[in-house]
Amino acid sequence: MKLKPTEFRKQLRRRITVCLAAALLLLSPPASVRTFALDEQAPSAVETRAAQYSTVPVYIDGVRCPSDAYIIENGVTYLPLRILAEQLLPGANIYWDSKNGCAAVKTDALTLTAAPGNIYITANGRYLALSALHPAPNTLVNGVTYVPLRTAVRAMGGSIHWNAGKRAVEITRGSGTITPGEQYYREDEVYWLSRIIYAESGAEPLRGQLAVGSVVMNRAASKQFPNTIYGVIFDRKWGVQFTPIANGAIYKTPSEESIIAAKLILDGCRISEQALYFLDPRQASSFWIVHNRQALFSIGCHDFYS
Repeated sequence: MKLKPTEFRKQLRRRITVCLAAALLLLSPPASVRTFALDEQAPSAVETRAAQYSTVPVYIDGVRCPSDAYIIENGVTYLPLRILAEQLLPGANIYWDSKNGCAAVKTDALTLTAAPGNIYITANGRYLALSALHPAPNTLVNGVTYVPLRTAVRAMGGSIHWNAGKRAVEITRGSGTITPGEQYYREDEVYWLSRIIYAESGAEPLRGQLAVGSVVMNRAASKQFPNTIYGVIFDRKWGVQFTPIANGAIYKTPSEESIIAAKLILDGCRISEQALYFLDPRQASSFWIVHNRQALFSIGCHDFYS
């Protein structure tokens, strides 16, 4: 039977509608996937790290550590702080400091804290970066605070090395403590280093402040520059080296974070061992560095050069 034009158009629209619905059904994710996306939170970056556990044999004074709950990330081996402290510091008081949001370890000779997310731990007033280059953060996984193994062992007065033959970490117990900050840091070095860091990069994130501090220390280690922090900062051999010396900003009181950055640098942290120069291209009046030195990296508003 031949359909009238109006009826034909109605049937055609119905068929098109059915086909589109079928196509959408095939392209849609399964119901379970949609439910997960709507009702549950996706795993966080920290929780994802938990899937990266690796079995790494760790020996303490020749005896294997009773736990293999390690995380290896970017070449850094992490271990739960509690497990390590229990093995290296028998009888230590290990607890969560809810007021300051950090894990804490206390003995008669050591006070240590590790706040998840920080790139350092504190030990007897010292600020120890978690990996000398490209500092790694403390990590919280399922309520457990993980810390980079090498730095934590150092803070607890032990020594550590990698046994390539056994493919194992070997730790030797030591004093159970570390030289306190008031004895380790030189007051004049903290004073001037924290001020140049603050004057040059006080508005930058901690990593940017550490980069500026690294430049100062790299210069002090180079034969091209004076061999002290004060000498590097006030070097006038080729004119004023740092703008804050010319405009007086060097004498501003540094922030707490800039003081921490200075102490991290004095305790061995370096963002780069090659960086000798930096500039803010938006404010620079001279671009000699750009045309004569090799570019390395940028952090915040500063470009760094070798």
